[in-house]
Amino acid sequence: MAVAVGSLVVVAVCAFSLFTGRSFAAYNAYMDLDLSNRRALDQMTKDFRSVRALTNFTDNSIILLDSDGLPLIYAYDPVNLLLTRTKQLKTTVLLKKCNWLQFSMNMRNMSNGTFMFFPTTNVFECKALSVDWVCTRSFLGVETEDMPQTATVVIRNN
Repeated sequence: MAVAVGSLVVVAVCAFSLFTGRSFAAYNAYMDLDLSNRRALDQMTKDFRSVRALTNFTDNSIILLDSDGLPLIYAYDPVNLLLTRTKQLKTTVLLKKCNWLQFSMNMRNMSNGTFMFFPTTNVFECKALSVDWVCTRSFLGVETEDMPQTATVVIRNN
């Protein structure tokens, strides 16, 4: 009888330990996603607000004229799933395992009743940049996908 009760306790402790370990692994993956999203958004917000102008635009990359007159490049690599920031030949990886990312240009004024910026296709009319992305992390062989991230930042210096 004591062996049966002891075995039951050991099985319960093992099951709880496995559940707790998996929960901590999932929590770690989500914390990593949140931290990388926040760092990338903070860097983009700081850069976008202080640039002089947008000089070149595609869906996957933008080239900005920074406040010091040098180019600042944000580029998304869909093959390697990376978002990089390049300034003066120094490249920094902002997002890893980024499954989807898209930049879009907007005018500064908002459309009626929607609180959304008017989109534009002209680089010279661009006064606000929007960026949307989705990243993933894996833990214990399971891929976790973050909620889609969206931000629109108004260019202040032009």
